[in-house]
Amino acid sequence: MKVHVLGLKDVAGTSEKTGSDFDMGTLFAMVPIENFSNKKVTVKGYGFEPGEMPIDPKCLEQFANFKYPCTLDLVLEPTLYRGKISQIVTGTTSTAPVKAVSNG
Repeated sequence: MKVHVLGLKDVAGTSEKTGSDFDMGTLFAMVPIENFSNKKVTVKGYGFEPGEMPIDPKCLEQFANFKYPCTLDLVLEPTLYRGKISQIVTGTTSTAPVKAVSNG
């Protein structure tokens, strides 16, 4: 899946409520604004807005050498996320640009 990625972040720590450890990754992407209307609400807009996708924190380093924002091909897998079957980013098939090496 090709996505225009704004950035990624990983938040890890210990829950104050439960004392359990957590590690949550998030990918921020540009998604088209969807116009919608029903009896109770109307949404109108143009362009894009930020969207979030869960990312497996174990694959975060695959994204370290890209210059953001950029368009990437994401690898997605089904997962249980916030009580619903969703998709999680497990990597990218895009190749990060190689930095030039100086012979100076």
